[in-house]
Amino acid sequence: MVPRRVLVGMATCVLILLTLDRLFPPPDPPPFSDQICDRDGELLGAFLTPDDKWRLRTRLEDLPREMHTAVLTKEDRWFFLHPGVNVFAVMRALYTNVTSGKRISGASTITMQVARMLEPDERRYLVKFREMLRALQLELRYSKREILELYVSLLPMGGNIEGVASASWIYFNRPPERLSLAQSVACTLLPNDPNALRLDRDVAPLQRRTRRWLRRFDAMNVFPRDAIEAALAESFTVSRSAPPLRAPQFCHTVRARPGGDIRITTLDPGVQDASERLLANHVGRVIADGVTNGAVLVLGCDSMETLAYCGSADFYDDVNRGQVDGVTALRSPGSTLKPFLYARAFDDGTLTPKRRMVDIPTDFHGYAPENFDAEFHGEVTVSEALLQSLNVPAVRELARQGTGSFVSWLSALGFRDISERREKLGLSLILGGCGATLRELTHAFSVFARAGMLSPLRIERDDVFSEGREMLTPEAAWMVSDILSRHERPDIPAELLEQSRLPKIAWKTGTSYGKRDAWAIGWNGRYVIGVWMGNFSGKGAPHLSGAVMAVPLLVDLFNAIDTEGKGMDIPKPEKIRTRHVCTRTGLLPSPQCSSTESDVYIEGRSSSARCDLMRRYHVDAAESMHYCMDCLPDTGAIQRWYPAYPPELALWFDRNNVGIPRPPPHNPVCTARRPGEGPQILSPSPDYTYYLERGAGQEILLQAAAQAGVKKLYWYVDGDLHREVEAGAKVFFKPTLKSHRIRCMDDAGRMSRVRIEVVYY
Repeated sequence: MVPRRVLVGMATCVLILLTLDRLFPPPDPPPFSDQICDRDGELLGAFLTPDDKWRLRTRLEDLPREMHTAVLTKEDRWFFLHPGVNVFAVMRALYTNVTSGKRISGASTITMQVARMLEPDERRYLVKFREMLRALQLELRYSKREILELYVSLLPMGGNIEGVASASWIYFNRPPERLSLAQSVACTLLPNDPNALRLDRDVAPLQRRTRRWLRRFDAMNVFPRDAIEAALAESFTVSRSAPPLRAPQFCHTVRARPGGDIRITTLDPGVQDASERLLANHVGRVIADGVTNGAVLVLGCDSMETLAYCGSADFYDDVNRGQVDGVTALRSPGSTLKPFLYARAFDDGTLTPKRRMVDIPTDFHGYAPENFDAEFHGEVTVSEALLQSLNVPAVRELARQGTGSFVSWLSALGFRDISERREKLGLSLILGGCGATLRELTHAFSVFARAGMLSPLRIERDDVFSEGREMLTPEAAWMVSDILSRHERPDIPAELLEQSRLPKIAWKTGTSYGKRDAWAIGWNGRYVIGVWMGNFSGKGAPHLSGAVMAVPLLVDLFNAIDTEGKGMDIPKPEKIRTRHVCTRTGLLPSPQCSSTESDVYIEGRSSSARCDLMRRYHVDAAESMHYCMDCLPDTGAIQRWYPAYPPELALWFDRNNVGIPRPPPHNPVCTARRPGEGPQILSPSPDYTYYLERGAGQEILLQAAAQAGVKKLYWYVDGDLHREVEAGAKVFFKPTLKSHRIRCMDDAGRMSRVRIEVVYY
């Protein structure tokens, strides 16, 4: 039985050692170079440490087996058996050094060498003793595997190069797992005299020492004879290469996130290579048109992984600012936000794809948008408005929904600049009067591919997948996808698309004001791809538009990446139903509707309002005039139905010679005052101040839209009759005061009023 005194003494010693270990811990490892890897673990890019070292952490699984064998055989054959210090080797080395009178052997284990690399100092016996103590401490803190990884990661390889992985990339231009036997042995020898053996200066010294050790390994039967012979025949070359830097903007983006020094991302090397190649080729084709750059982002719908990230066509193109990251650069989104606006209208039941919208020149309190082609269409369906990206219908719909409501929704969708500037944004935001990035847009468009669900973007493999939150109903998301999948592809006729294996996609384009940005965001059930084309200088180009510049690249990307070609692959929700609607309004038909067409709707959500376009009139037998109830004769009158379009639309039809049935004028001898609203004053607007140059004789336009049947309008300025005109005609007046009261009366006595302010300068 062990005496109690001995046990107490032993316990006291252990306690003292543990206390000293806590008070004087070994140094932490130095910072390692950040390594960004693709989804397969292949290195995309590496970066210098804060102390300007290439110090890439080297994992044992990344080293060839020959490297493991060479290290352990040469440095520490008993590594897995000793506690950090090989007592027998120390005693033997001490005896040899004392008897010979000089230092012949150091007896350092791998753990002791790690201690020396963590805390470098002169080679003295006292320092050696400290290394042994530190080795014991390291063995308490780390596993043998972790110690061995520290060793191969910290080995000095000459200059600012440390670790086997760093030497492998810089001296041999390859990942460490592809090192040959000769190269593996060379990496174990470099730390013995790193500056004298550097391969970027002279290969001969390291080549001789490597072959000498290969022969020693052969004599020890460490490696097969044929492997030794092949290694002896291998010659090194003088070289120094920088570690790879692929997808550089993506690497910088990942590096900016918190995390460890080795980052395994979601980037797919095949998709990335195809995207880089197609983007570079496309920019090469359009550069003569004044378009010098572009960016591409590819997302996987199922997992929301970032599969490809091209921040520019050429990162090293300094002339065209290739180091700018086009994926995160804030640009005007053009018309790309329109699908979200219509999707919300589908969701609230206001619109369905065949519902008719007004597309005529309109003044929205001083803001008068035009369509891209400067043409107007009078009336269009929602599908046509979205497919043709018409501006006036979109601005009208935004005015109905309210800018504040839409901005709040976009903020929840992830648009940062829109959220920060919410108080300053107006109706122009739907046409690009705001800021957005390619990353934000591509991420947001994923809701159409994922049944209305917005899930967080995944960049690294360890990012947890989340179903996210519902931003749209599946039905509204499907409606938008269905409409925008009807674009005609520029690379193949529509009748051949169904017979081919090319992927079917939906897409939306956008072009910013001044033709500075061209966008195309496309999706199906498998991928969401965003494309931006333009110049990082902000300079516009005459042919820069989403349809011309961005869509061809988008289609090429889908053809290269989505090789399955299974159609849209977005299931139709159960609540999507089909019904017949009036062709002229898109509402449920009334008995007076002469034609109908098929439309989809959301069961239990879409409006069930019936068409009320047609109005009944009592007319004479010749249909030359109509009667109101006050002048309706007892006999001779017949009933007829005429469309009652809004006055401003009816006026546009008249001015553009659109033949629509119009009721005959009202009975001219009737003196009854007819009910209804007065003329709709289109100009001037009471919502903004008119700035006129003093003495220039400038005039202000007077124009109004009247009810059906109105023939004459009477304009009054400050109570005095200014002019009698035909309904819808334009007339001008020259302001003379700082404020004017304008009235317009129709021939039925109905009146509208506005007040305008004038500033002279």
